[in-house]
Amino acid sequence: MTRHVSAPQQEALWWIQQRSSRKDLYNLTWRMSVGSLDEAALGRAWQAVADRYEALRTALVHQDGAVWQEIHERATVTLDVMRWPQEAQDAVLPGHDLLDDVAEQVHKTPFDLGKAPLARLSLITVGELGELVLTAHHAVVDGWSMQLLVQDLAEAYHAELAHPGSATFPEPAVQFTDYAVRARNAMADGGWHEDIAYWVRTLAGVESATPVPDRARPQQVPGTPGAVLRYPLSSKASDGVAALTDRGGMTPFAGYLAALYAVLGLGGVRGRLAVGVGVANRFSERDAACVGYLTNVVVATGELRAGDTLDDVVGRARDGFWDSLPRQHVPFSLVHNAMPVEDRNRLGATPAVLLTYHGKIGAGVLLGERETRLKASPNTSAVNPVTLGIYEEPDATVIEAGYDTGLFDEATVHTLLADLERVLEAGVRAEVPVSALHVKSRTTTELATRTDSADEERTSSTEEEETGTPGIVREIWRRTLRLPAAETGSDFFAAGGHSLQVFDLFGEVQKVVGSQLDMMDWLDSPTLGKLVELTERTVATGQSSVHGVLLRQGEPNEPHLHLIHPAGGADQATYQDLANALPAGWTVTMSPDGDQETLVGMADHHLENLRTGRMPDVMGGWSLGGLIGYVMAMRMRQLGETPPPLLLIDPPAPDGSSSAEAERELDSFIYTVLRAVDAPALVPAELRLSPEDVEHGLGVLAALLNAAGSSLSIDALRRRFDTIRRHWTAVGEYVSDEPVDVPSVLVAAELPEEAVAQWKSLLGADMVLVDVDADHYAAVKDPFAARIAEAVVACLWGTRTPHSPAEPR
Repeated sequence: MTRHVSAPQQEALWWIQQRSSRKDLYNLTWRMSVGSLDEAALGRAWQAVADRYEALRTALVHQDGAVWQEIHERATVTLDVMRWPQEAQDAVLPGHDLLDDVAEQVHKTPFDLGKAPLARLSLITVGELGELVLTAHHAVVDGWSMQLLVQDLAEAYHAELAHPGSATFPEPAVQFTDYAVRARNAMADGGWHEDIAYWVRTLAGVESATPVPDRARPQQVPGTPGAVLRYPLSSKASDGVAALTDRGGMTPFAGYLAALYAVLGLGGVRGRLAVGVGVANRFSERDAACVGYLTNVVVATGELRAGDTLDDVVGRARDGFWDSLPRQHVPFSLVHNAMPVEDRNRLGATPAVLLTYHGKIGAGVLLGERETRLKASPNTSAVNPVTLGIYEEPDATVIEAGYDTGLFDEATVHTLLADLERVLEAGVRAEVPVSALHVKSRTTTELATRTDSADEERTSSTEEEETGTPGIVREIWRRTLRLPAAETGSDFFAAGGHSLQVFDLFGEVQKVVGSQLDMMDWLDSPTLGKLVELTERTVATGQSSVHGVLLRQGEPNEPHLHLIHPAGGADQATYQDLANALPAGWTVTMSPDGDQETLVGMADHHLENLRTGRMPDVMGGWSLGGLIGYVMAMRMRQLGETPPPLLLIDPPAPDGSSSAEAERELDSFIYTVLRAVDAPALVPAELRLSPEDVEHGLGVLAALLNAAGSSLSIDALRRRFDTIRRHWTAVGEYVSDEPVDVPSVLVAAELPEEAVAQWKSLLGADMVLVDVDADHYAAVKDPFAARIAEAVVACLWGTRTPHSPAEPR
């Protein structure tokens, strides 16, 4: 690994990302529809491309007050593969497209800037539809670079198809570090002083113009929620651009820029206005071949004058842009810092509207048997209030408008694009007076910073309502359920909550309380008001009253079954079918998870809780819960106590074989969660992700849950994944051959025969085996719960009825 200086743009992006509320703010994603591709060849081709370019082996680190590029000699890249059958699309909620949802989450997964590579490639297939998703951080590549990467990927792919292992590339003529060194040298030796002075003079008195916002809000840190509107221009608009281009002897870009000036000026702005322009910043053949972050933002200025024709505006746009061309390499951040304060305030940290002409970028590369075609951007963050990207596609010109949803409604942005289209359509006629053009957009040079009265009223009312511990609990409730408001009497499950969210809710509230809450008490009436009451009582007493969850209230002196949580925790729904299947009068309780790292620690924790009352008549659980039940019985034997009968439902054997689970723990977690929310159709038919990129996998899971109508945040999924990983690690490290010789019921669904044999040796001759024709996750549910309940009753009483489901093996 070698360390190099960063380019000024890279350093600026690094600092912005640290302050941004959304860490995907500078992710670039290309979605390309593709045909059938050979995954092995594609994976090798992707590695060959990464080996060629330093940018794909670069990390950014901050040290001694500066940001540095750390370039690895080799960075292993993986091809992420996600595949679903068509039935998965059929199972999602109406209005959801599985490819869209997954691509959005792939895009949103943030990069750790300190770890290379800062790029990922995903092959996503739903039924017969497939797409290749290339995501990279803007600090290492720009749009021009993405095109070069796709071209090289296609070349390497076809080489790998013909002869595996043959994809190699010559060393690039220039690497991005060369550019970074030149830029830093220009800053140090004053080489940019004249260029910066030019920009300061040119931008004096210029103001940013934007559509009038639909909402006013205070300025926030970088990274606000955004959306993308894809707008195909009419053929008449394309004809207008062609006519303007022919008459003015210029590129289409000047026509689009002039049309934008016209719309912003006709909408109400007077005087010189600014439009940000994304430029490729490549002025030589060597620069054109460079993969890195060379793109720069420059400020184009324009105005409408009395008597102007559209051709006049286009001509000035052309001339002004060409005049600035030799100075477009200077990073905008340096220009902005050099401007007087009043000019900086008028312009803003970046121009309010940014225009970029991409041309045919993203299309026309033969990959497999089909040419690439760019799909809609999955971006959900706003870098600027409005960003307009123009793409020349085979059948139409398309404008992708990214916008700040905190400021603008979609209708406002749509109106802006429709106005642009109308102005461009007028370009087919020469000498059209600008005054004869009419637009519906209303524009301003001031983005309001005052909260409107309605927002003030809502804010004051909310603040008055949400004070102290009750207010915090109310906010946690609202955030967990993703509700706009939280009513005291609302029922958690009626409001859309599901089993996975119960422990997330309690985990968050218990952080406020500082001790465990009585979930058993709350489940009798799972409302917000009851949770607030429970929280206040626990805070007042300084301790929780119980350490278990009541699943079923029985009769005094009747049997008591106590169940232990499976891997990842449990809620009342996990064991509810079993509790309901037991005879009338039985009490059923459940132990929630603690924070112990080993199975022995977990067992001792649960035993300590049980010893606060009468020991149950039967104990055990499903999966990890069954294994913990065995360890509890073993610990009781070691202390000279007699353990109660055990119920073990498809538990892993204590032989350390589950350590292999760690290799596929993310896949297993995704499968477990989707089964828990009753969405088995969305379980991927194939899922191969980088094991180091857990956030990527959690993002895919969040997309699937969203498509299934379940809301669980990435943070909540991360907490649950950390819990289940802790449990799996404990299971994988645990080995025991110590018999407990206790009456027991072993339920086998997916247990291998060798595991059943081991359990028989540990539990003794009184073990009853119940074979169920179910997968691991259905074993504890109806209709199998009734058979398990019957076996538990027979085991406890020491008799077997004629219709007993099983005999001891």
